[in-house]
Amino acid sequence: MKPLHVLCVAAFAALLAGCASSVSAPTAVSALSPDAKAALRISDITADAASNVQMSDGDFGVVCQKVHGYIQQQSPSVFADANGALKMNIHFTKFDRGNAFARAMLIGLGQIVIEADVTLSDSSGHTVGEYKVAKDFALGGIAGATTTVDDVEDGFAKSVAAVVK
Repeated sequence: MKPLHVLCVAAFAALLAGCASSVSAPTAVSALSPDAKAALRISDITADAASNVQMSDGDFGVVCQKVHGYIQQQSPSVFADANGALKMNIHFTKFDRGNAFARAMLIGLGQIVIEADVTLSDSSGHTVGEYKVAKDFALGGIAGATTTVDDVEDGFAKSVAAVVK
């Protein structure tokens, strides 16, 4: 009976950890027009952060690669050469890795939080679309202790990719 109990607890923890990689709907600040969305082409994805956000170039690269991968899966024809294509910039406004020990102790402590402004700009730098994307994870117990910032980055990247969906 004990192995079954352990298996059930592990399965439940894996299910809850899956919430970290789920998609959060982007909030439109200035949405793309339906015509612009239908003809959407992206030439580049870049990332930067506000001055108070601690992130490395490696962090930016990982998120950009994940976003590129999810967009490629959903809409492979979106990527194009620079001619007439838009550039996507992910400007991180909050990036908190949280604390696994605190998450294990109590729900809500040690949260992982990622927030960014995603802009789509034309070749002249004019913003044609802007969205806010946020992803967090605050569950406690085993699920909280075993969930990493990589899991939440995955959900964040899926949420950014939803901008072009």
